[in-house]
Amino acid sequence: TVIVDTGSGVTAFPCETCKDCGNGYHSDAYFQESESSSFEKYTCDKCEWATCRNKGSDDDEYCHLSVSYQEGSMWNAYEGSDVTYIGGLHDRSINPESDNTEDGVRLHGAIHGEDPLDAPDFSFDMTFGCQTLITGLFKTQLADGIMGMCLKDSSIFNQMLKQKLINTPSFSLCFMRADDAAKDGSVAGALTMGGTDEKLHLAPMAYARGFRTKGVMHGVSIRKMWIMSSGQYDALDANSENTVQIDISHNDINSGSIIVDSGTTDTYMTRYLNAPFKKAFKQVTGFDYKENGMHLTDTQISELPTILIQLEGHPDNTDGSAEQLDSEFPSDVLVSIPPAHYIEYDSDSKKYVGRFSMTEYSGSVLGANTIRGHDVYFDIPENGRIGFAPSECDYEEFLGIDPEDEVESARKKAIDEDYYTDDEDDIYFFDPEADHPCDDACKKGIVGLGVVAAVALLIVVVYKRKAS
Repeated sequence: TVIVDTGSGVTAFPCETCKDCGNGYHSDAYFQESESSSFEKYTCDKCEWATCRNKGSDDDEYCHLSVSYQEGSMWNAYEGSDVTYIGGLHDRSINPESDNTEDGVRLHGAIHGEDPLDAPDFSFDMTFGCQTLITGLFKTQLADGIMGMCLKDSSIFNQMLKQKLINTPSFSLCFMRADDAAKDGSVAGALTMGGTDEKLHLAPMAYARGFRTKGVMHGVSIRKMWIMSSGQYDALDANSENTVQIDISHNDINSGSIIVDSGTTDTYMTRYLNAPFKKAFKQVTGFDYKENGMHLTDTQISELPTILIQLEGHPDNTDGSAEQLDSEFPSDVLVSIPPAHYIEYDSDSKKYVGRFSMTEYSGSVLGANTIRGHDVYFDIPENGRIGFAPSECDYEEFLGIDPEDEVESARKKAIDEDYYTDDEDDIYFFDPEADHPCDDACKKGIVGLGVVAAVALLIVVVYKRKAS
Protein backbone atom coordinates (compact mmCIF):
# COMPACT_ATOMS: atom_id res chain seq x y z
CA THR A 1 0.00 0.00 0.00
CA VAL A 2 1.15 3.53 -0.74
CA ILE A 3 0.13 7.07 0.13
CA VAL A 4 -1.39 8.82 -2.91
CA ASP A 5 0.66 12.01 -2.91
CA THR A 6 -0.01 14.83 -5.37
CA GLY A 7 3.00 16.62 -3.88
CA SER A 8 5.54 13.93 -4.78
CA GLY A 9 6.91 12.73 -8.11
CA VAL A 10 8.38 9.30 -7.34
CA THR A 11 6.75 6.04 -6.31
CA ALA A 12 8.76 4.02 -3.80
CA PHE A 13 8.31 1.30 -1.18
CA PRO A 14 10.54 -1.05 0.86
CA CYS A 15 12.20 -3.97 -0.92
CA GLU A 16 13.77 -7.07 0.55
CA THR A 17 17.17 -5.53 1.26
CA CYS A 18 15.61 -2.74 3.36
CA LYS A 19 16.71 -3.11 6.99
CA ASP A 20 14.55 -1.92 9.89
CA CYS A 21 12.04 -0.37 7.51
CA GLY A 22 8.86 -0.51 9.57
CA ASN A 23 7.86 -4.10 8.96
CA GLY A 24 5.94 -4.18 12.24
CA TYR A 25 3.98 -1.04 11.39
CA HIS A 26 3.18 -1.40 7.70
CA SER A 27 0.14 -3.14 6.29
CA ASP A 28 2.21 -5.37 4.00
CA ALA A 29 5.55 -7.16 3.93
CA TYR A 30 8.53 -5.88 1.92
CA PHE A 31 8.41 -6.41 -1.83
CA GLN A 32 10.46 -9.52 -2.63
CA GLU A 33 12.08 -8.42 -5.86
CA SER A 34 14.30 -11.51 -6.12
CA GLU A 35 11.19 -13.67 -6.55
CA SER A 36 10.01 -11.70 -9.59
CA SER A 37 11.30 -12.74 -13.01
CA SER A 38 9.91 -9.50 -14.48
CA PHE A 39 11.71 -7.18 -12.04
CA GLU A 40 14.67 -5.21 -13.43
CA LYS A 41 17.20 -3.33 -11.35
CA TYR A 42 18.42 -0.41 -13.47
CA THR A 43 22.08 0.08 -14.23
CA CYS A 44 23.58 3.45 -15.12
CA ASP A 45 22.69 3.23 -18.81
CA LYS A 46 18.99 3.01 -17.89
CA CYS A 47 18.65 5.57 -15.10
CA GLU A 48 15.33 7.39 -15.62
CA TRP A 49 15.15 9.95 -12.81
CA ALA A 50 17.96 8.75 -10.57
CA THR A 51 21.72 9.36 -10.25
CA CYS A 52 24.27 6.80 -11.39
CA ARG A 53 26.36 5.22 -8.65
CA ASN A 54 29.41 2.94 -8.94
CA LYS A 55 29.45 2.97 -12.74
CA GLY A 56 31.50 0.14 -14.19
CA SER A 57 31.16 -2.09 -11.14
CA ASP A 58 29.56 -5.39 -12.08
CA ASP A 59 28.05 -5.96 -8.66
CA ASP A 60 27.38 -2.50 -7.21
CA GLU A 61 26.33 -0.31 -10.17
CA TYR A 62 22.88 1.16 -9.60
CA CYS A 63 20.67 4.24 -10.01
CA HIS A 64 20.37 6.08 -6.70
CA LEU A 65 17.25 7.87 -5.45
CA SER A 66 16.96 9.84 -2.21
CA VAL A 67 14.15 12.10 -0.96
CA SER A 68 13.95 14.15 2.26
CA TYR A 69 10.83 15.80 3.68
CA GLN A 70 10.33 18.96 5.69
CA GLU A 71 9.00 17.09 8.73
CA GLY A 72 12.24 15.08 8.97
CA SER A 73 11.51 11.80 7.18
CA MET A 74 13.74 10.56 4.36
CA TRP A 75 14.39 7.48 2.26
CA ASN A 76 17.05 6.01 -0.03
CA ALA A 77 16.33 3.63 -2.89
CA TYR A 78 17.63 2.21 -6.10
CA GLU A 79 15.67 2.55 -9.32
CA GLY A 80 14.04 -0.41 -11.02
CA SER A 81 10.89 -1.52 -12.80
CA ASP A 82 8.31 -4.28 -12.73
CA VAL A 83 4.95 -5.08 -14.27
CA THR A 84 2.35 -3.38 -12.11
CA TYR A 85 -1.34 -2.77 -11.77
CA ILE A 86 -3.06 -0.38 -9.36
CA GLY A 87 -5.92 -1.58 -7.19
CA GLY A 88 -7.14 -5.14 -7.02
CA LEU A 89 -6.30 -7.31 -4.04
CA HIS A 90 -3.82 -6.84 -1.23
CA ASP A 91 -2.58 -10.35 -0.72
CA ARG A 92 -2.12 -12.00 -4.11
CA SER A 93 -2.06 -11.44 -7.85
CA ILE A 94 -5.25 -11.82 -9.85
CA ASN A 95 -5.78 -13.96 -12.93
CA PRO A 96 -7.70 -11.67 -15.30
CA GLU A 97 -9.44 -14.64 -16.92
CA SER A 98 -10.55 -16.35 -13.71
CA ASP A 99 -13.81 -14.53 -13.09
CA ASN A 100 -15.00 -13.13 -16.42
CA THR A 101 -18.60 -13.46 -17.42
CA GLU A 102 -19.55 -15.32 -20.60
CA ASP A 103 -19.07 -12.27 -22.78
CA GLY A 104 -15.71 -11.56 -21.16
CA VAL A 105 -16.69 -8.23 -19.65
CA ARG A 106 -18.25 -6.75 -16.53
CA LEU A 107 -19.95 -3.54 -15.47
CA HIS A 108 -22.19 -2.31 -18.29
CA GLY A 109 -20.48 -4.26 -21.06
CA ALA A 110 -16.92 -2.98 -20.80
CA ILE A 111 -13.83 -3.50 -18.71
CA HIS A 112 -13.19 -0.10 -17.12
CA GLY A 113 -11.11 -1.24 -14.18
CA GLU A 114 -13.87 -0.29 -11.73
CA ASP A 115 -14.16 -3.88 -10.58
CA PRO A 116 -11.13 -4.82 -8.41
CA LEU A 117 -10.85 -8.08 -10.34
CA ASP A 118 -10.27 -6.18 -13.60
CA ALA A 119 -7.14 -4.44 -12.34
CA PRO A 120 -4.57 -6.66 -14.17
CA ASP A 121 -6.08 -5.67 -17.52
CA PHE A 122 -4.42 -2.28 -16.99
CA SER A 123 -0.94 -3.47 -16.08
CA PHE A 124 2.12 -1.48 -17.16
CA ASP A 125 5.89 -1.36 -16.65
CA MET A 126 6.31 0.92 -13.65
CA THR A 127 9.62 2.59 -12.84
CA PHE A 128 9.89 3.02 -9.08
CA GLY A 129 12.27 3.26 -6.15
CA CYS A 130 13.17 0.05 -4.32
CA GLN A 131 13.75 1.48 -0.85
CA THR A 132 16.80 0.34 1.10
CA LEU A 133 16.54 2.85 3.97
CA ILE A 134 13.64 4.81 5.48
CA THR A 135 13.40 7.04 8.56
CA GLY A 136 10.81 9.01 10.51
CA LEU A 137 7.14 8.73 9.67
CA PHE A 138 7.84 6.52 6.68
CA LYS A 139 8.88 3.83 9.14
CA THR A 140 5.87 4.08 11.48
CA GLN A 141 3.03 4.84 9.07
CA LEU A 142 0.48 2.21 8.04
CA ALA A 143 1.14 2.54 4.30
CA ASP A 144 4.31 0.87 3.02
CA GLY A 145 5.41 3.62 0.68
CA ILE A 146 4.40 6.56 -1.48
CA MET A 147 2.84 7.05 -4.93
CA GLY A 148 4.08 10.13 -6.79
CA MET A 149 1.24 12.06 -8.47
CA CYS A 150 2.64 15.55 -9.03
CA LEU A 151 3.32 16.92 -12.52
CA LYS A 152 6.71 15.24 -13.03
CA ASP A 153 7.20 12.77 -15.88
CA SER A 154 7.95 10.14 -13.23
CA SER A 155 4.43 10.30 -11.75
CA ILE A 156 2.25 7.23 -12.07
CA PHE A 157 -0.37 8.84 -14.31
CA ASN A 158 2.32 10.10 -16.71
CA GLN A 159 3.89 6.64 -16.85
CA MET A 160 0.46 5.14 -17.62
CA LEU A 161 -0.12 7.79 -20.29
CA LYS A 162 3.22 7.09 -21.95
CA GLN A 163 2.33 3.40 -22.16
CA LYS A 164 -1.18 4.20 -23.52
CA LEU A 165 -3.09 2.83 -20.56
CA ILE A 166 -4.94 6.15 -20.29
CA ASN A 167 -5.56 8.81 -22.94
CA THR A 168 -5.15 12.00 -20.91
CA PRO A 169 -2.59 13.10 -18.29
CA SER A 170 -5.25 13.43 -15.60
CA PHE A 171 -6.76 11.65 -12.62
CA SER A 172 -9.31 12.23 -9.88
CA LEU A 173 -8.95 11.52 -6.19
CA CYS A 174 -11.84 11.06 -3.79
CA PHE A 175 -11.10 10.73 -0.05
CA MET A 176 -13.45 9.44 2.61
CA ARG A 177 -12.73 8.52 6.21
CA ALA A 178 -13.61 5.05 7.43
CA ASP A 179 -15.12 4.54 10.89
CA ASP A 180 -11.96 2.71 11.94
CA ALA A 181 -8.50 1.92 10.61
CA ALA A 182 -7.22 -1.63 10.30
CA LYS A 183 -3.78 -2.93 9.44
CA ASP A 184 -5.18 -5.12 6.67
CA GLY A 185 -6.81 -2.09 5.03
CA SER A 186 -9.72 0.29 5.36
CA VAL A 187 -11.83 1.76 2.59
CA ALA A 188 -10.53 5.29 2.02
CA GLY A 189 -12.25 6.34 -1.20
CA ALA A 190 -11.61 6.04 -4.92
CA LEU A 191 -8.94 6.94 -7.46
CA THR A 192 -9.77 7.31 -11.16
CA MET A 193 -6.91 7.33 -13.65
CA GLY A 194 -7.29 9.20 -16.94
CA GLY A 195 -10.47 11.10 -16.08
CA THR A 196 -13.25 11.45 -13.55
CA ASP A 197 -16.37 9.34 -13.01
CA GLU A 198 -19.62 11.28 -12.62
CA LYS A 199 -21.26 8.34 -10.87
CA LEU A 200 -19.29 9.36 -7.77
CA HIS A 201 -20.64 12.92 -7.81
CA LEU A 202 -23.52 14.28 -5.70
CA ALA A 203 -23.62 17.49 -7.78
CA PRO A 204 -22.03 18.65 -11.05
CA MET A 205 -18.28 19.17 -10.96
CA ALA A 206 -17.14 22.81 -10.86
CA TYR A 207 -13.73 23.65 -12.32
CA ALA A 208 -11.21 25.95 -10.70
CA ARG A 209 -8.33 27.49 -12.61
CA GLY A 210 -5.39 25.13 -12.17
CA PHE A 211 -1.75 25.71 -13.06
CA ARG A 212 1.77 24.52 -12.41
CA THR A 213 3.39 26.12 -9.41
CA LYS A 214 6.82 25.48 -7.92
CA GLY A 215 7.57 23.74 -11.21
CA VAL A 216 5.70 20.48 -10.65
CA MET A 217 2.91 21.14 -8.13
CA HIS A 218 -0.85 21.40 -8.70
CA GLY A 219 -1.64 25.07 -8.06
CA VAL A 220 -4.87 27.03 -7.51
CA SER A 221 -5.76 30.63 -6.70
CA ILE A 222 -8.08 31.68 -3.86
CA ARG A 223 -10.38 34.63 -4.45
CA LYS A 224 -12.11 34.82 -1.05
CA MET A 225 -12.70 32.87 2.15
CA TRP A 226 -15.81 32.61 4.31
CA ILE A 227 -17.07 31.20 7.61
CA MET A 228 -20.50 29.52 7.31
CA SER A 229 -22.64 29.19 10.43
CA SER A 230 -23.22 25.84 12.11
CA GLY A 231 -25.74 23.38 10.75
CA GLN A 232 -24.74 24.11 7.15
CA TYR A 233 -22.01 21.86 5.76
CA ASP A 234 -22.42 21.83 1.97
CA ALA A 235 -20.95 24.59 -0.18
CA LEU A 236 -24.23 24.74 -2.11
CA ASP A 237 -25.98 25.80 1.14
CA ALA A 238 -23.90 28.97 1.38
CA ASN A 239 -25.59 32.35 0.94
CA SER A 240 -25.20 35.92 2.17
CA GLU A 241 -27.39 35.22 5.21
CA ASN A 242 -25.43 32.34 6.74
CA THR A 243 -21.83 33.37 5.98
CA VAL A 244 -19.26 35.92 7.10
CA GLN A 245 -16.49 36.89 4.72
CA ILE A 246 -12.95 36.77 6.08
CA ASP A 247 -11.34 40.18 5.66
CA ILE A 248 -8.14 39.41 3.77
CA SER A 249 -6.87 40.81 0.48
CA HIS A 250 -6.43 38.75 -2.66
CA ASN A 251 -2.67 39.37 -2.60
CA ASP A 252 -2.27 38.31 1.02
CA ILE A 253 -4.27 35.09 0.76
CA ASN A 254 -2.32 34.09 -2.36
CA SER A 255 1.11 35.06 -1.06
CA GLY A 256 3.73 32.53 -2.04
CA SER A 257 1.76 29.84 -3.82
CA ILE A 258 -1.20 27.57 -3.05
CA ILE A 259 -0.90 23.86 -3.81
CA VAL A 260 -3.38 21.00 -3.57
CA ASP A 261 -1.39 18.27 -1.81
CA SER A 262 -3.07 14.98 -0.94
CA GLY A 263 0.07 13.76 0.84
CA THR A 264 -0.24 16.45 3.53
CA THR A 265 -2.79 15.36 6.13
CA ASP A 266 -3.85 18.81 7.35
CA THR A 267 -4.32 22.20 5.71
CA TYR A 268 -1.63 24.85 6.26
CA MET A 269 -2.41 28.43 5.27
CA THR A 270 -0.40 31.63 5.07
CA ARG A 271 0.23 33.46 8.34
CA TYR A 272 -1.55 36.50 6.86
CA LEU A 273 -4.83 34.63 7.33
CA ASN A 274 -4.39 34.08 11.07
CA ALA A 275 -5.85 37.26 12.57
CA PRO A 276 -8.73 37.84 10.09
CA PHE A 277 -9.75 34.16 10.21
CA LYS A 278 -9.90 34.09 13.99
CA LYS A 279 -11.86 37.34 14.05
CA ALA A 280 -14.50 35.95 11.66
CA PHE A 281 -14.58 32.61 13.50
CA LYS A 282 -15.30 34.32 16.84
CA GLN A 283 -17.90 36.56 15.21
CA VAL A 284 -19.82 33.47 14.12
CA THR A 285 -19.27 31.21 17.15
CA GLY A 286 -18.63 33.51 20.11
CA PHE A 287 -15.43 31.66 21.10
CA ASP A 288 -11.80 31.58 19.97
CA TYR A 289 -10.24 29.18 17.47
CA LYS A 290 -6.97 27.67 18.73
CA GLU A 291 -4.95 25.23 16.65
CA ASN A 292 -3.15 23.86 19.70
CA GLY A 293 -6.34 22.81 21.45
CA MET A 294 -9.70 24.02 22.75
CA HIS A 295 -11.87 22.93 25.68
CA LEU A 296 -15.36 22.96 24.16
CA THR A 297 -18.77 22.37 25.69
CA ASP A 298 -21.41 20.33 23.88
CA THR A 299 -23.11 23.58 22.89
CA GLN A 300 -19.89 25.00 21.46
CA ILE A 301 -19.26 21.80 19.52
CA SER A 302 -22.68 22.14 17.93
CA GLU A 303 -21.82 25.73 16.95
CA LEU A 304 -18.63 24.89 15.07
CA PRO A 305 -18.83 26.45 11.59
CA THR A 306 -17.85 25.29 8.12
CA ILE A 307 -14.87 26.90 6.40
CA LEU A 308 -15.47 27.90 2.77
CA ILE A 309 -12.66 28.48 0.28
CA GLN A 310 -13.67 30.30 -2.92
CA LEU A 311 -11.31 29.30 -5.72
CA GLU A 312 -11.00 31.29 -8.91
CA GLY A 313 -13.07 29.54 -11.57
CA HIS A 314 -11.72 28.23 -14.84
CA PRO A 315 -12.41 30.67 -17.72
CA ASP A 316 -14.57 28.06 -19.49
CA ASN A 317 -16.42 27.06 -16.32
CA THR A 318 -20.19 26.82 -16.88
CA ASP A 319 -21.10 25.09 -13.62
CA GLY A 320 -19.62 27.26 -10.89
CA SER A 321 -20.79 26.80 -7.32
CA ALA A 322 -20.47 30.37 -5.99
CA GLU A 323 -23.51 32.00 -7.56
CA GLN A 324 -25.65 32.09 -4.40
CA LEU A 325 -22.83 33.59 -2.37
CA ASP A 326 -20.97 35.81 -4.83
CA SER A 327 -23.00 36.96 -7.82
CA GLU A 328 -20.00 38.92 -9.13
CA PHE A 329 -18.05 35.68 -9.65
CA PRO A 330 -20.71 32.97 -10.15
CA SER A 331 -18.32 30.64 -11.99
CA ASP A 332 -15.96 30.39 -9.01
CA VAL A 333 -15.70 27.17 -7.04
CA LEU A 334 -16.67 26.85 -3.38
CA VAL A 335 -14.88 24.14 -1.41
CA SER A 336 -16.29 23.36 2.02
CA ILE A 337 -14.33 22.12 5.04
CA PRO A 338 -16.90 21.05 7.66
CA PRO A 339 -15.99 20.83 11.37
CA ALA A 340 -15.39 17.07 11.28
CA HIS A 341 -12.60 17.68 8.76
CA TYR A 342 -10.69 20.41 10.60
CA ILE A 343 -11.40 19.68 14.29
CA GLU A 344 -10.17 16.52 15.99
CA TYR A 345 -10.50 15.39 19.60
CA ASP A 346 -7.22 14.54 21.33
CA SER A 347 -7.93 12.03 24.09
CA ASP A 348 -4.54 12.63 25.73
CA SER A 349 -4.96 16.38 26.24
CA LYS A 350 -8.77 16.13 26.32
CA LYS A 351 -8.88 19.07 23.91
CA TYR A 352 -10.31 19.67 20.45
CA VAL A 353 -7.34 20.35 18.18
CA GLY A 354 -7.52 22.48 15.04
CA ARG A 355 -6.22 20.81 11.87
CA PHE A 356 -6.48 24.08 9.91
CA SER A 357 -3.31 26.04 10.63
CA MET A 358 -2.29 29.56 9.62
CA THR A 359 1.44 29.70 10.29
CA GLU A 360 3.10 29.37 6.87
CA TYR A 361 5.66 31.96 5.77
CA SER A 362 5.76 30.92 2.13
CA GLY A 363 2.53 29.81 0.49
CA SER A 364 -0.32 27.54 1.56
CA VAL A 365 -1.13 23.85 1.33
CA LEU A 366 -4.67 22.55 0.84
CA GLY A 367 -4.18 19.12 2.36
CA ALA A 368 -6.11 15.87 2.55
CA ASN A 369 -8.70 17.23 5.00
CA THR A 370 -9.68 19.85 2.39
CA ILE A 371 -9.88 17.24 -0.38
CA ARG A 372 -11.96 14.92 1.80
CA GLY A 373 -15.61 14.73 0.80
CA HIS A 374 -14.87 15.82 -2.78
CA ASP A 375 -13.94 14.06 -5.97
CA VAL A 376 -11.03 16.24 -7.06
CA TYR A 377 -10.08 16.07 -10.74
CA PHE A 378 -6.45 16.99 -11.45
CA ASP A 379 -6.50 18.08 -15.09
CA ILE A 380 -3.80 20.73 -15.44
CA PRO A 381 -1.47 19.60 -18.29
CA GLU A 382 -4.08 19.67 -21.07
CA ASN A 383 -6.91 21.84 -19.70
CA GLY A 384 -5.44 24.03 -16.95
CA ARG A 385 -8.07 23.14 -14.38
CA ILE A 386 -8.83 21.28 -11.15
CA GLY A 387 -12.40 20.09 -10.71
CA PHE A 388 -14.30 19.70 -7.43
CA ALA A 389 -17.51 17.72 -6.99
CA PRO A 390 -19.10 16.86 -3.63
CA SER A 391 -19.00 13.12 -3.07
CA GLU A 392 -19.34 10.48 -0.39
CA CYS A 393 -16.38 8.75 -2.10
CA ASP A 394 -17.85 5.37 -1.19
CA TYR A 395 -16.29 3.02 -3.71
CA GLU A 396 -18.15 -0.07 -2.50
CA GLU A 397 -21.53 1.63 -2.82
CA PHE A 398 -20.48 2.94 -6.23
CA LEU A 399 -19.74 -0.61 -7.41
CA GLY A 400 -22.96 -1.97 -5.98
CA ILE A 401 -20.99 -4.96 -4.69
CA ASP A 402 -19.01 -6.02 -1.68
CA PRO A 403 -15.44 -6.41 -3.03
CA GLU A 404 -14.60 -8.97 -0.36
CA ASP A 405 -17.50 -11.17 -1.45
CA GLU A 406 -16.52 -10.80 -5.09
CA VAL A 407 -12.92 -11.65 -4.34
CA GLU A 408 -13.88 -14.73 -2.33
CA SER A 409 -16.14 -15.87 -5.17
CA ALA A 410 -13.30 -15.48 -7.66
CA ARG A 411 -10.91 -17.43 -5.46
CA LYS A 412 -13.36 -20.29 -5.06
CA LYS A 413 -13.91 -20.37 -8.80
CA ALA A 414 -10.16 -20.47 -9.44
CA ILE A 415 -9.80 -23.39 -7.03
CA ASP A 416 -12.77 -25.23 -8.55
CA GLU A 417 -11.27 -24.85 -12.02
CA ASP A 418 -7.92 -26.15 -10.73
CA TYR A 419 -6.20 -22.98 -11.90
CA TYR A 420 -3.33 -23.45 -9.49
CA THR A 421 -1.32 -26.52 -10.49
CA ASP A 422 1.61 -28.42 -9.08
CA ASP A 423 3.54 -28.98 -12.27
CA GLU A 424 6.73 -27.31 -13.42
CA ASP A 425 5.04 -24.90 -15.84
CA ASP A 426 5.21 -21.18 -15.35
CA ILE A 427 2.00 -19.64 -14.03
CA TYR A 428 1.17 -16.34 -15.69
CA PHE A 429 -1.38 -14.24 -13.88
CA PHE A 430 -1.82 -12.20 -17.07
CA ASP A 431 -0.46 -12.18 -20.59
CA PRO A 432 1.86 -9.18 -21.02
CA GLU A 433 1.68 -9.55 -24.81
CA ALA A 434 -2.13 -9.59 -25.00
CA ASP A 435 -4.05 -6.80 -26.70
CA HIS A 436 -5.64 -4.21 -24.45
CA PRO A 437 -9.13 -5.55 -23.58
CA CYS A 438 -10.84 -2.17 -23.63
CA ASP A 439 -13.56 -1.70 -26.28
CA ASP A 440 -15.28 1.44 -27.57
CA ALA A 441 -16.99 2.01 -24.25
CA CYS A 442 -13.53 2.68 -22.78
CA LYS A 443 -12.65 5.33 -25.34
CA LYS A 444 -12.04 7.98 -22.69
CA GLY A 445 -9.27 5.88 -21.23
CA ILE A 446 -10.65 5.99 -17.72
CA VAL A 447 -9.56 3.42 -15.18
CA GLY A 448 -11.53 3.35 -11.92
CA LEU A 449 -9.84 2.07 -8.77
CA GLY A 450 -10.76 1.50 -5.14
CA VAL A 451 -8.51 3.13 -2.59
CA VAL A 452 -7.97 0.82 0.38
CA ALA A 453 -5.87 2.15 3.26
CA ALA A 454 -4.37 4.41 0.58
CA VAL A 455 -4.05 2.56 -2.73
CA ALA A 456 -3.22 -1.10 -3.04
CA LEU A 457 -0.27 -1.22 -5.39
CA LEU A 458 0.25 -4.82 -6.39
CA ILE A 459 3.32 -6.03 -8.24
CA VAL A 460 2.43 -8.82 -10.64
CA VAL A 461 4.97 -11.57 -10.15
CA VAL A 462 5.50 -14.54 -12.46
CA TYR A 463 6.40 -17.48 -10.22
CA LYS A 464 8.06 -20.81 -11.01
CA ARG A 465 6.14 -23.48 -9.11
CA LYS A 466 7.95 -26.54 -7.83
CA ALA A 467 6.53 -30.03 -8.28
CA SER A 468 6.42 -30.67 -4.55
